[in-house]
Amino acid sequence: MARVASATGRYGGRSATERRTERRARFREAGLQAFGADAGYRDTRLADLCQAAGLSTRQFYQEYDTLEDLLSELHLYVDSLVEQHVLDEVARVEDLPMAGRAGAMVRAYLSCVMRDPRCARIAFVEVAGVGARMDAQRRQSRARWVDLMCALFDRFADRGELAPRDFRLTAATFVGAVDGLMRDWTVGWVDATVDQLTDELLRMLLGGLGATDTQAMAEPTAALPPVRRRPRNRRATILQAANDAFAEHGYHRTSMADIATAVGTTSGALYRHFRTKQDLLGSCLREGLDMILDRVDVACANGAHADAALPALVRVSLETRGLARLWQLEFRSLTPVDRIGVLARLVRLTHRIGAAIQARHPGIATADRDALGWVVLSVVASPSNHRTQLPDDAFAQVLDAAVDAVIGAGISRDDCGPTITESEDEPPDPDSELRTDQLIAAAAQLFSKRGFSAVSMEDIGTAVGVRGPSLYHHFDSKSDLLDEIIDRNNQWVQQYTERALAEGSDPQDSLRLLLRYYVHFAMDRTDLVGTAVSEARNLPADAAARYRRIHREGIIGLARLLQSVRPELTLPTARVLIHAVTTVVNDAVRNPRLTRRPDLLGELHTLGQRIALAELPEK
Repeated sequence: MARVASATGRYGGRSATERRTERRARFREAGLQAFGADAGYRDTRLADLCQAAGLSTRQFYQEYDTLEDLLSELHLYVDSLVEQHVLDEVARVEDLPMAGRAGAMVRAYLSCVMRDPRCARIAFVEVAGVGARMDAQRRQSRARWVDLMCALFDRFADRGELAPRDFRLTAATFVGAVDGLMRDWTVGWVDATVDQLTDELLRMLLGGLGATDTQAMAEPTAALPPVRRRPRNRRATILQAANDAFAEHGYHRTSMADIATAVGTTSGALYRHFRTKQDLLGSCLREGLDMILDRVDVACANGAHADAALPALVRVSLETRGLARLWQLEFRSLTPVDRIGVLARLVRLTHRIGAAIQARHPGIATADRDALGWVVLSVVASPSNHRTQLPDDAFAQVLDAAVDAVIGAGISRDDCGPTITESEDEPPDPDSELRTDQLIAAAAQLFSKRGFSAVSMEDIGTAVGVRGPSLYHHFDSKSDLLDEIIDRNNQWVQQYTERALAEGSDPQDSLRLLLRYYVHFAMDRTDLVGTAVSEARNLPADAAARYRRIHREGIIGLARLLQSVRPELTLPTARVLIHAVTTVVNDAVRNPRLTRRPDLLGELHTLGQRIALAELPEK
């Protein structure tokens, strides 16, 4: 098969070589997971692997001809990684006696292979029986290991520790024994630790070399360098690093290697605590939400008023500022079991909030109480969507005031004017009915529903009936589509902002109009909003920076408008309130529990005004 040509120019501030390096790394990570932990090489579909990598099949064929090419690359990668680790360790213990150096070699090999079960599965199980090409590659690998061991044994003889002879048969026998033993360990037929396997293989090796001296046989374990102990809080450290990385870069753009680097350890060390990256994500959310629930439960214990849950929730949410963004953006990346677990915790949290609302409004309808509970949760979670800084106490007081404003008057609907229609009140729709715009609409819907990384160009083309190379006549890549979607979102926001400022009779009237227009826009173009909110981090670096700048300038502009209405507010305080308003709207229009409410537009308009005008405590 002829390999698909890739673009050669710079894009997103990166050269073609840099983009290709990143693509191959993402395909390797996806292949390592798919072949080594999930379906296995034989049962992995190309479409599934590309979805896991967040890349298209077209991009796969720019790098590889077949899945076997990727398997071959992974096998060579694992083999070279282990070989280098063994060579480094043997060089480090050069001054030890023969038994110590041999033991260090065996331990280095086993520890490197066994610390990531995915690597072991690829090296000893998945590559077997694939075909003549992989069989030849395996033979070449074993030949290199035999040569390496013969060189080591020759050094033993040069130092007078062994009688000189041809060690090739001994080396080949030992390499074959290790290969078979590791295959059995990988599939679960052998249950043993690194220490146990090291001792067993070392006895076999020393016996094969003729080192039958009792002292030499007993020496290896004592001669080996001391084993480094893992910190007792290693699991908590991994969870914190993973939480930060997933929230900042996204689940699909974060590898286990990235998290390991942040912790200062190896990927294999992570797999001692978490079976897969998906398991790690689930643990981050489950245990983070458990901590929040524990803090809220403690605040409400011993007969405390139900209201005590709210300030406790505000403060623990500020302490775990990135957690809310994680559950908002990566819920769909969880396993079905973890989704149920996370959702159950969120429901339990809203029940706590609901009890506080019920205490203030004993006669409130259940549906209204639950709706206010989700709005309060959005207010509390809003700091995870921005980096505005305030002193801890001041920050908590602003959020307390916003929560009180939401709960204070219960659910009501202001008269926000007649429903906006395309022909009367809205600016002309920049979208058209051209095929390009159909692709944009389909991509926005798929990105918002499934996430950028889980959607391929082929998925988008299928949604509008465009297949094959003609799809790329409109957009070169998913990134181009995403950039266009977010740019259109920005166009709409700019148009509504300019219109509200022009039509308002004073700053307060402009703020009221702007909230009205934004709520209508968000409800009418939920996919556009959802994609802009959750997928902008998947843009190329320069486009992402441009979007962040435009978004930040827009928020600052709204905050200054709010300051015109409320001169007593500092700019950071006004920004926190504006972020709370936009988070409430953006969350509500995508929450099926709220979108069923018949008066949601008016309710969100009212709630947005209450939050923006929330009364803060006097200093």
